[in-house]
This record gives sequence, structure tokens and C-alpha cells, in this order.
Amino acid sequence: MTPHSELYATVLAVFAEEGWACQEVAGREVLRAGFEAHHTRVDLHVQVFPPLAAVSVVSESPLTAPGPAHRERLAELVMRVNQTLTVGNFELDWEASRLLFRVTNLFPTPQGDAGIIRGLVHTTVGEMDRIAPLEAIVLRSEGGALAALDLAALLNRDDLLPVVPVPDLSQT
Repeated sequence: MTPHSELYATVLAVFAEEGWACQEVAGREVLRAGFEAHHTRVDLHVQVFPPLAAVSVVSESPLTAPGPAHRERLAELVMRVNQTLTVGNFELDWEASRLLFRVTNLFPTPQGDAGIIRGLVHTTVGEMDRIAPLEAIVLRSEGGALAALDLAALLNRDDLLPVVPVPDLSQT
């Protein structure tokens, strides 16, 4: 068996430090993992590209668009969401009719950076979880209701996001 790259060793160390369960893909520098998020389960894979000193984290929605009209509305949703992102992007696997979220980072050193790798995983889980209720609304809409969905307004809804506790800083 070929020894792991320094970057893959860093990825493995991050997962071990965080206590994140994962499975290695035999013969490749790839991990598979699953996380229970607020709205959905997020399954992802982390792939290391040693010659580039790159790490890519990709999650795939568990849902599938039932037909062309739903797929087209998901494509519009993805385009609109991507306009708001700074890191990573959503994609639509056209043949499988499924949403993906992908984030990749190139590192200046062969071992990478554990903090950035940790952030890539958090970003991938968070973004797929954030889009899950919007995706569900699109997929359960039918006919005229699907065509009439105002995706721009849907993106502005904050009632679908989990409440984030705000620390009381007045005591400090």
C-alpha cells in the first residue's frame, strides 16, 4: 500500500481530533463521513489531491428532483444561492437530478492547515443543511405552484434557519 501524503495525514488528524466518524476509501486519499445537521443528514466525502496540495469536500443531497420542471427550478435556486456565497458553490448533477455542494482549497504547503480543513467540513455541512428546507419546498411544489414559486423571496426567509444563540457580552 502506498503511504499517505502529508495532506491526507492532516485530514485524518482533523477527523480524529474532532471525533468525527469516517470511513477511508481503499486505495484513494478519500474519506466518507456523515453528519446529523439541523434540517437533514449531510453525507460528504473529502478528497485529497497531493500534487496540487488541494482538499475538496463535497456533499450530495439525499433528495432527487422527480422531473424536469423540478430540476429546472432547483437549477435556478442553485444559481441564486451561488450569487450569495463567498466560499464554495452548489451544483446540480443534471443526470441524477441532485444538489451538491463543493468547496476546495489549495494549500501553500504539502501538509495543509488543520483549521482550514476543519472549516471546509463545517462549511459543507452548514451550506447543505441551509439549503435543505428550500430544496424541500421546491420538490414538494407541483404544477402551477412550482412555476409560481418566488425563489428570490424564498431565499430571504429566515424562519427556516436554526436559532443561533447570542452570547450575553454585557457581563464581561
